[in-house]
Amino acid sequence: MLRRSFIPLGASPLWSAFAQTVAANPARDEKFWAIIRKQFPLREGLIYLNAANVCPASLPVLDRHQHFLRDFEADPSFQNRAKFGPLRERVRAVAAKFFGVTTEELAFTRNTSEATNTIVHGLQLKAGDEVVIVDDNHPSNNDSWKNHAKRVGFTIRAVPATQLIESPEKLAELVEGALGPKTKVLALTHVTSSTGVVYPVARLCRAAKEKGIWSHVDGAQSGGMMLVDLRRIGCDSYSTSSHKWLMGPLEAGVLFVSSGQQKNVWPSIVSVGYSEDGKGGARFLEAYGQRDDARLAALEATFDFLNMIGMEQVEARVRQLTTHLMNKLSENPRVTLRTNRAPELSCGVVKADLPQVADLRVLDQTLYKDHGMAFSVTPAGPIRGIRISPHVYNSLEQMDAVAEAFRKA
Repeated sequence: MLRRSFIPLGASPLWSAFAQTVAANPARDEKFWAIIRKQFPLREGLIYLNAANVCPASLPVLDRHQHFLRDFEADPSFQNRAKFGPLRERVRAVAAKFFGVTTEELAFTRNTSEATNTIVHGLQLKAGDEVVIVDDNHPSNNDSWKNHAKRVGFTIRAVPATQLIESPEKLAELVEGALGPKTKVLALTHVTSSTGVVYPVARLCRAAKEKGIWSHVDGAQSGGMMLVDLRRIGCDSYSTSSHKWLMGPLEAGVLFVSSGQQKNVWPSIVSVGYSEDGKGGARFLEAYGQRDDARLAALEATFDFLNMIGMEQVEARVRQLTTHLMNKLSENPRVTLRTNRAPELSCGVVKADLPQVADLRVLDQTLYKDHGMAFSVTPAGPIRGIRISPHVYNSLEQMDAVAEAFRKA
């Protein structure tokens, strides 16, 4: 993983230190994860538990971004900026390998929402068509389809929320039962941001393909948190953001569109660099005009950072943290878990409610002020609760601290 990423930085000391740390600590124990935490600029005393919203970028990623940003501002000439074209393609190759696809199938966007909207507005839907969504989807997924339906006239069919369903098979059957003769698109979430439900996307995408239905997967909560093999999943399109579990820069996202389906998508924005000849693959979906080239260059370090740890180890660590936390919280009779505890049905996100607390928003502010704990809150409704989403920079000790804070709340 050191073969190329930081050569332009002149062997970045931050990256070299991280590489030495990984090499010297092959065991993925608490000592190792404590050192990983030091690769992030998180302030002392902060227990940051909101990866499902936004993650801090690691110091090596920030270092790379700042290096190229200063380089750009020091010399914005065409001559100096010429290097960013090859750099962007190098990043595309790294990202393609990370997701198990080809470089011709990836476009760079600003985030998951933009990538998803590219598909929403790019498919040629018409009145009488149907799009199947699930209530578990993030609003940026569901609302974009609903909004476009008002303009075009197609129908939306929503599958009810399923956070406490008993098995992946039952979940798959529920979604498959909604697919009808008029269904043109199935829009899914890989892992829900609300309670961490893991959808059996490979089976559902296969079912959609058998019926000639386009399958789009929102991967905002799976890219960088789980080992994602898009070829195995078999979706037609997939979107994710750098600023969440990938722990990369803000306003950098990835859109996958399978090579056989690109002809069915119209670009939302057309600017310099757009081509209709089909020779650029999915690149025709990223012709936005001037981009923050330094930000895209930093994406390479984003993927390399995760690859250095190993995605299987990353996912195992996230599962270890959330399982430990749920076990601790389940010992508290005052806590109601909204997250499915079956390992095949959840990952990365724990939603915990304290029904006796009248206003969770007040508690959330208290936990931040008094304990330095940062969460996300759903103040009302069937998934009311405090959302806890840890990542590799968190510890088992911090999970114990959260459980104790809930016990005293």
